[in-house]
Amino acid sequence: MNYRTGKILLITSLLLLPAAWSPAWGEEPAFLYTHIHREGSSVTREESRVEEKTSSKTTTHSEVSVNLPSAPSAGGMVYPYLAKNKLPGAFVQREGGDAWDYGVSAAFKGEKGWGLLGRQGEELVPPVYSSIRYEGEGLFLVKGKKGFSYITADGKPAPPPIEEGPSFYREKGKYGISDRAGKRVTAPLYRQVLAPFSEGIALVEFSNGQKGGIDETGKVLFTADFDSAGPYRKGLAEYRRKVNRFNWGVVAGAVLGGLGGSGGSDDMLPLSYDGVKRGYMDSRGRIIVDSRADEVYPMTDWGTFVKNKGLLGFVNQKGEYIIPPGRYDLSGGMLYEKEGLVTLKDRASGKMGAFRLEDGRQIMDFLYDRIAFLGENRMIYEKAGKTVLAAADGTVVREIPSGAVMLPYSEEGMAWLEKGKDIQAVDLKGQTLFTLQEGETVRPFRHGLAPVKHRGRWGLMDREGQWVRPPAYKDLQMM
Repeated sequence: MNYRTGKILLITSLLLLPAAWSPAWGEEPAFLYTHIHREGSSVTREESRVEEKTSSKTTTHSEVSVNLPSAPSAGGMVYPYLAKNKLPGAFVQREGGDAWDYGVSAAFKGEKGWGLLGRQGEELVPPVYSSIRYEGEGLFLVKGKKGFSYITADGKPAPPPIEEGPSFYREKGKYGISDRAGKRVTAPLYRQVLAPFSEGIALVEFSNGQKGGIDETGKVLFTADFDSAGPYRKGLAEYRRKVNRFNWGVVAGAVLGGLGGSGGSDDMLPLSYDGVKRGYMDSRGRIIVDSRADEVYPMTDWGTFVKNKGLLGFVNQKGEYIIPPGRYDLSGGMLYEKEGLVTLKDRASGKMGAFRLEDGRQIMDFLYDRIAFLGENRMIYEKAGKTVLAAADGTVVREIPSGAVMLPYSEEGMAWLEKGKDIQAVDLKGQTLFTLQEGETVRPFRHGLAPVKHRGRWGLMDREGQWVRPPAYKDLQMM
């Protein structure tokens, strides 16, 4: 889920979870770019990244976070008091809305830090923060000279979000349950809290070393064999075996420093296995997807890929195969989570095809050299030397120059297309709205605005090709 769908997943128990809990999706396929970079006729992918040293290790991450990843296990935020008290909080799913609903269009980086721009490109918050992140409900988590705090869209200080439901307290090295008012529900009985309360269940390690699930009164619901686990979401919890404990400083830097988004492609997930030995269990502790399979991918709203003994298939959230195991390859593939579509490569022919995840029906045969979903019922594919803009079901919209690349469409039906030396804004029919006269790098449109880089500086451009905010910033990300 993401801010577009109004679901914000806040995992505040990162102190007790593995370092690699946030999924790694790998590189995007060649057809889908986070932004287009032009130097002469070349096109490359860029990422705005910094290196931050924490606890004798180096963590590389984006300085500004604008969207949460779609996977349910992605870290949301860490409340400032957690770092001080070393206590796990609650897993909270909030109806956060879009930052645009609160008058914010983008985050920008000036000479001294990050700030916020309004819908008309006006500066709402001066660039004084070393990091800034939208957390939903009109709140932004920022890092200033005195550490982390919350502000509203106009820069005013705000209290942190209130946790819902029971949480845990720590006493003499063990954990117990307390209610929202802070009243103790149980004595300190648990060695570890492996996943905080979500959907009425928390995962803990008991005093005898066993692990399992408890309800909000402390009643034992089940015991299970796992090393670590994440909070429940839609009746499933991800569990892992044989993983290393993590370094708090590294994860805090990665989460609070930001998990960058492209401002338009958060529903399109490039497929790359992250090497994690994961599985999924239901609210009764029953194994739905077994971690003993060779590879299990992060769960989506449709299900997940499972690879075993060289065969790859897709199972739904009940563990039932929707796409039966076959000789498929995910390299270059993409899952479009919003519409439930995925591209796979046939290992025998080396060609790409597409499937519908609702029922596993193949909607495009293995005939294509490349396929990439662009959102808004559009895709781009290459077949027999021709590059085509098409509807999501494969219906041709128009042929475009061979080798052209596109950024995802915005909800308003605008996208960038690069062909040769030109970068053009196009509509859903692939018709040119305007050709970029100034600009070396572009990022996807959102709410009719797009970041454009010119002569080393970023500005904000509207759907007519006019500067809403002239290029003056070191970086600019749509929120």
